[in-house]
Amino acid sequence: MTLFTLVFLSYFCMVVILKLQVFRIRGEEGGTLHDNWTFPAIFLSYLVTVMGALVEFFIRIPQVNLMISLLGYLLATGGMILTRRSVMTLGRWWSVRIEIKNHHQVVEDGPYRSSRHPYYLATMLELGGLCLILNSFRALLYVFCIHIPLLIGRISSEEKVLVSFLGAPYLDYRKRVGVLPFASG
Repeated sequence: MTLFTLVFLSYFCMVVILKLQVFRIRGEEGGTLHDNWTFPAIFLSYLVTVMGALVEFFIRIPQVNLMISLLGYLLATGGMILTRRSVMTLGRWWSVRIEIKNHHQVVEDGPYRSSRHPYYLATMLELGGLCLILNSFRALLYVFCIHIPLLIGRISSEEKVLVSFLGAPYLDYRKRVGVLPFASG
C-alpha cells in the first residue's frame, strides 16, 4: 500500500467521523416536512459519487497526480469546515430534510451572511475535492452531470417552501444574499 493510499484512508476516516457527527445533530423537534424526494435522491447520489470515486481510484492507483490531489484536499477540507459551520449556525433550524420548524426564522449569521445555501456549496466542495484527491475524473463528471442538478432541484424546492412559510423576511433576505457567495440575490 502506498503512502498516498494510507494518507487518503486516514483522511477519509476523519471525514466519515466528521460527517457522522454533523448528521447526529438534531434541530428542534416539531415542524412540517416538505420533502418527498430530495433527501433520498441526494443521499444516494452522494454515496454513488463516493463509491464510484473509490472504485475508480483503486482500479488505477499508480496514475495519481499529487498536485491535483492536493487541490482536492484543500477543496474537501474547506467543504467539511463549511458543512460544520453551516449546520452549527442553523442550530435549532437544522434538518437533513426540507422542514419548517415551529417558530422558524430566517438565519443570517455565519456563512448565511454571504450565501443562502452554504451547506449545498459545502457538499459540492466535498465531493469535487474527493474526486480530485483520488483523481477520479469519471466520478467528478458524475458530480457535475447528476449530483449538482439534484442539488439545484433541492434548492429550488427549499426556496419555494421558505418563501411560502417565511414570506417577506425571507424575500428580503433573498434580495440581499445570493445562492452562492458574492452573487447578488
